[in-house]
Amino acid sequence: MIARLLYGLLFCVLLPAMLIAWAWRLDHLHVAPELAARPTLGVALALVGFLVVAWAMLVLRTVGGGLPMNAFPPPRYVARGPYAIVSDPIYLGATLVVAGVALADGSGAGWRIVAPALLVAATALSLGYERPDLDRRFGTDRAKPWTALPPESDARPTARDAIGTWLGLFVPWLVGYEWIGHLPVAGAIDLMAGPEASWPVWDWTSPIYSSVYPVAVAAPWLAASRGALRRWRLDAQLGIALGFLAFLVLPFIATPRPFDPNGVLAFLQTIERGDGVGGRAAFPSFHTFWACMAALAIGERYPRARFALLVWALLVGASCATTGMHSVLDVAAGIVLTLVARARAPICRSLIAASEAIANGWREWRLGRMRVIAHGFFAGAAATVGVLVIGGFADSHGAAAIAIVALASLVGAALWGQFWVGSATLLRPFGYFGSVLGVAAAGAVLAFAGRADWSLVAAVAIAAPWIQAIGRLRCLMQGCCHGHRVERGGMVYRHPRSRVVALANLGGVPVHPTPLYSILANLVLGALLVRLASVGAPASMVVGAYLFLAGCVRFVEESRRGEPHTPVRGGLRLYQWCAIALAVLGVALTTIASPALGAPTWPSPTTLALAVAIGGIHVVAMGVDWPEGTRRFSRLV
Repeated sequence: MIARLLYGLLFCVLLPAMLIAWAWRLDHLHVAPELAARPTLGVALALVGFLVVAWAMLVLRTVGGGLPMNAFPPPRYVARGPYAIVSDPIYLGATLVVAGVALADGSGAGWRIVAPALLVAATALSLGYERPDLDRRFGTDRAKPWTALPPESDARPTARDAIGTWLGLFVPWLVGYEWIGHLPVAGAIDLMAGPEASWPVWDWTSPIYSSVYPVAVAAPWLAASRGALRRWRLDAQLGIALGFLAFLVLPFIATPRPFDPNGVLAFLQTIERGDGVGGRAAFPSFHTFWACMAALAIGERYPRARFALLVWALLVGASCATTGMHSVLDVAAGIVLTLVARARAPICRSLIAASEAIANGWREWRLGRMRVIAHGFFAGAAATVGVLVIGGFADSHGAAAIAIVALASLVGAALWGQFWVGSATLLRPFGYFGSVLGVAAAGAVLAFAGRADWSLVAAVAIAAPWIQAIGRLRCLMQGCCHGHRVERGGMVYRHPRSRVVALANLGGVPVHPTPLYSILANLVLGALLVRLASVGAPASMVVGAYLFLAGCVRFVEESRRGEPHTPVRGGLRLYQWCAIALAVLGVALTTIASPALGAPTWPSPTTLALAVAIGGIHVVAMGVDWPEGTRRFSRLV
């Protein structure tokens, strides 16, 4: 009873108080643009969120026979009430409450940082713990909510499939589009400011522009089959994710061209421009994307109409320019986005095939009793790139400070590996969280000595995702950080030297490609951090954002990993607990005042030489061993 009471206090009292304090502090630090308070709309939004949360909790109690507590889950599976519509109504409602309160109060930080961060953290908790736990307790073929993907089937889509797509795909896209599109764009580049600024607006093409709405809404209903709709939704989700990423990291906007308000169809133009935004993110054009996606979905069911649908989609794309709403580059990017989204399946297969080629491409060379393993060169490349990035943002601190941080990262990773997983089998493992602690310790010492400040640590944070992305190639070849068994969509390790084969006994069976997940996530994270630094965010905000997002990503990744030597505590893998601590620390660091990170410069010749040297040290540390040795640190495999 005491444990349940404390758990309830944590999530119902302490967490809301922390979110309020976080938003208040960030508002006073002016790290987010100001937001005009809209009390009526904000209170209504918060009330809706509160009612959703209350409804979901009531259903969990009456139907599930328990309380909304992950540590003490309800004994019965719940697929009624709000759970019949969405998987996580409590998290959705809580996010609406936070967003509503922020909007009512005019909290720019609450609206633009705290509410999205809560949604990201809740999503990580759901994907990294709750859904795997439900799979274990109730099976994977349990009842799914309306917003879930349709099953693989040749049957025609049902009304539920169409409504579920509207609620689970279009509504989240619309919310994200409006939220991201209204974010202030620092250093904006208006793609409409060139020759297109003088082009006329043909308001008679507005009906073509607006025709995308009914056709896109009808597309799920008119898909060829439930399986085709499933694949179409997955393709669309990839396109949405890439499009939103472009909105966030690229400073491109489109300012609609002036039009004649007295034209016959000017009212359509007025409606389209009714959000009051003079220039907003528009690259790529989602109008073009949805037209192309809808044409492809309907054309699969009605092959004879494919040409007409293609012509219509191209006309919609052209109308984006003729109505003055988008630049030609926006339209072209929308077409490219569609092509990439539709190539999702072959792209995934190619990435997994490439990962398998690396994973089974072990190479080693003997020099007497010493062995050089090919995967060490990936570690060297990662370290070299990392030092170059750090030097680009913090070269003023000098090569000595950068070298100390880089070497502390390596030493920390080695000590962490020895403490947690070092054994007679694994004589020289390395651990990511030890690297983080090593950097923190070195940064603290350098700061105490007056040789470092927030900018050096922020430079390391910006470099970290790129280091991880390249370093995971070593993980693939070595077989560390591998996933657990998966029914489909996995990769296969076969080389006898791989840890997957030698230690986990998972050779020849498909496993989650977790190093690949990490590579992709870190590429996204790296791009976001570079953009955050470029808009003049405080250095402490850059560091905090990295730790928070990296913690959320790692929490999910760990739920798919399958190394047998990783300890499990309280139902979570050790590194999931570490990921939680990392995310909480990241939130705390964002509340510290610090100057903005300066613009990057080309590293000095000294830093270039240092990058090569540090890379060489990492090649030796992570790729050279003595296979017959029995002393600690002597053997990598």
